[in-house]
Amino acid sequence: MLLYLALGFLALFAYFGLNQIFLFRKNLKIAKASGIHYVIVPVFFLERFWLVTHRLWIKGLRKLPDRWTYWIDFCLPDFSFDYRHEIFARVGHDTFLTVAPGGISLYTAEAEVISQITTRRNDFPKPTHIYKSVDIYGKNVVSTEGHIWRHHRKATSPPFTEKNNHLVWTETIDQATNMLTSWVGEDGKGDKTVTRIMDDTMRVSLNVISGAGFGRKIPWPTAESKAKEDLEYIDPSKIKNEDVDIDAGHSMSYTYAIHCLLDNILFQFLLPRWVLERAPIKRMRKAHEAYIEWGNYMREMVSTKKEDLESGEEKQDKSQMDILSQLVKGQMSTDGKGPPKLTDTEVLGNMFVIILAGHETAANSIHFAILYLALYPHSQRLLQKDLDHIFQGRPPSEWDYDRDLPGLFGGMPGAILAEELRLMPPVIGIPKSTVGVSDQKLIVEGRECIVPANTYISLSTAAAHRNPRYWPVHKPSLPGGHTAHPVSNLANDLEEFRPERWLLKDGEAHNDDASREMPTEAMNEYGVNEASDTSDRLYKPPKGAYLPFSDGYRSCLGRRFAQVEVLAVIAVLFQNYSVELDVNKYAPEEKVIKMDEDAKADVWQKAAEEVRDLMINGMGVIITLQMRSGTVNVRFVRRGEEKFPDNVDEIWKRNHPELCTGTKGRPGWRIWKANDEPHTKMASSGSPAVEQVQAGKFGLK
Repeated sequence: MLLYLALGFLALFAYFGLNQIFLFRKNLKIAKASGIHYVIVPVFFLERFWLVTHRLWIKGLRKLPDRWTYWIDFCLPDFSFDYRHEIFARVGHDTFLTVAPGGISLYTAEAEVISQITTRRNDFPKPTHIYKSVDIYGKNVVSTEGHIWRHHRKATSPPFTEKNNHLVWTETIDQATNMLTSWVGEDGKGDKTVTRIMDDTMRVSLNVISGAGFGRKIPWPTAESKAKEDLEYIDPSKIKNEDVDIDAGHSMSYTYAIHCLLDNILFQFLLPRWVLERAPIKRMRKAHEAYIEWGNYMREMVSTKKEDLESGEEKQDKSQMDILSQLVKGQMSTDGKGPPKLTDTEVLGNMFVIILAGHETAANSIHFAILYLALYPHSQRLLQKDLDHIFQGRPPSEWDYDRDLPGLFGGMPGAILAEELRLMPPVIGIPKSTVGVSDQKLIVEGRECIVPANTYISLSTAAAHRNPRYWPVHKPSLPGGHTAHPVSNLANDLEEFRPERWLLKDGEAHNDDASREMPTEAMNEYGVNEASDTSDRLYKPPKGAYLPFSDGYRSCLGRRFAQVEVLAVIAVLFQNYSVELDVNKYAPEEKVIKMDEDAKADVWQKAAEEVRDLMINGMGVIITLQMRSGTVNVRFVRRGEEKFPDNVDEIWKRNHPELCTGTKGRPGWRIWKANDEPHTKMASSGSPAVEQVQAGKFGLK
C-alpha cells in the first residue's frame, strides 16, 4: 500500500514538474516573439503560495550565489517601491517582462508606454479578478470593467462636484483644527510629543469622509471620550452602551464599527463570512460583527435619505451635498436624464470602496507630508511664507474655498502635496492586463512590440516618479555621505523631498493673480475628470510620468476630494505652528535647549537618520502604501520658537566634511557590485553590463 502511495506521489510530482517545464517553454517562446526585453524567473509573483510564504524562503535563498537568486527581487510583491527605478536600470530598460511557468508580467516606468496603456482602456483592461475581495458589500466602480464599470462610473461621478468640495473644505478645516488642538493643548503652547500621528491622521480623514461623504458628523473626541472609545475597542463588555454613542438597535457605535471594520480589513478579504462568524478568536468575531453593524448603519442612512426626499423635506444646503445624498437622489430620479440608477447594494458597495481607499490615501498623504516637512525645515519655512501671503493672517474660521484654495493649489502647499505623492504614491503599481483580449501592439522604446494576451501589467508609479528622464534633477544634497535611498538614483536628488522642483521659479511660490485659478473641471462622457493633477503654475511632467491618482478612464474618482482635504489640513497645521522631530531618545528636552547649533545639528541628524530609515524599510502595502512598522514622534511648536535652525542639515555637513563625500549604502541592503550587476551603468547602451544582459547573463534578455 505504501509503495503505491509513494509511486502515486512520485507520478504526481513528475507530472507537475513536466507541466511546469512545458508552460515555461511556452511562455518563453511568447516572450521572445514580443520584442520586449525579459527576465526569466521561476515563480509568477501572483501565485498565492508564493505571496503567502515568500518571506519564509527569502532569508535562506539570499545566502545562495547571486547567479542563482537574481530573480528574487523581480518576484517581491513590493519590488517597485523597494528598489524604485534601480531595478529598471539594472535591466537596462524602462519596460520589461518577467517570464515564469505561471505567467508573463510586464512592468514599465516608461511614460510613453504608460500613457498608451491608460488611454487604451479596452485594449488593456483592469484585471478585475484580483479585486473580488472588495465586493464584500456589493459590486462597485473599482471591481468592475466593461459596460458594468461604465454604469457605475456614470452613477458615482456626479456626486464629486465643486459643491461637495466646499463641504470637504469646511469639514476638513473643522476636523484639522480640533486635531491640532489635541496636539498643542487648549492653551496652544505646543511643544508636546505627538506619538500617534498616523492614528490621528487616519482619524481626521475618516471623520472628513464620514461628514462630506455620508452626511454623518463625527466630532473629534475629547480625552475622556477617546479613552472610552479605546476601551470599547479593546473590551466593549467593560462599558455600558449609554457611555458611548451607540444607536438604538445596534451593538456597536458607528465610530467603533467603522474603525473595527477597517482595522481588520484583511480578515474581511481573506476569510469566508461563516468562518469569521464562528471563529474561536474574538477579534475575528468582532470583525464580522463590525461588518454587519456598519452595513446596517449605511442601509439606515440610505433609507432615511430616501424618506426625506420622498417627503420633500430635503434641503438645498450643505447638509445635502454629501456624496451619499447625491447617490440616493440619482436612484430616485424619474426624469430619465440623470446618471444610471444604482441598486441599494451597489450604493453600499461603492460607499465602502470610497471610504476604504479614500480615507487611507488622504491620511497617508497628510502623515508623510508632516514627516517630510520635519526632515526639511527649509521647505517648511517656504510653505509658511506662502501661507502668510495667501491668508494675510486670517484665522481658519475666515478662510474661503473659492478665494483661498487656488492659492494653496498653485503655490508651495500644492508643490508639497505633489512632491509627497511623487515619493509616496498611494498605489506603487497600478494593475492593468491583457486578460480576455488578444495580443496588443505597443510602442516600447520607439519600437513596435507585442504585449501577449493574458499578460499581467504593472504601471510602476514609484519608479516612473523617479525616472530621471522626466524630472528636473539636482545633485544629492543629504548629509552623511549617502543619498536618500541606498541603491536608487545615486547620482541625483530624485529620492529626496524637494517640493521646490515643482515651482516654475526654483524656490519661489507663485501668489500673483494668475496663480489663483483652479484647473477647469473637464468631464468626459464617463464622468472622468480630465483636468490636470496639479496647478498650471507648477511643473508639468510628461504625460504618463506622474500618476498618483492613476490616469485615463480609470483615474481616481475622488482625486479633487483628496486634494482639497490634504491642502486644507496642511494649511491649518502650519499657519501658526512648525513641526520638529522629537529628539528625546537622544537627548532630554532641557539639555537640547541649552545646546549650541552644532550640538543641536548632531542630535537632530541622529533622529533624522532613524526617520529616513523607517520611510524606506518600514513601508509596506496592504491597501495603500503606508508605514507598517515603527512610528515617528514629532512636536508642534509655535512659529518663532523652533529649537532647530532652518539649515540644520547644512550645519551638520559643515561640521562633518569627512562623512560627506562619496556614496554609502545603509546596512541590510543587497547592493549590486560593479562585477555583478552594476545598476548605475546599465542604462547606457554599449556598457559591459548591458552587453552581459543582452548576452543572456543573469537570466535577462
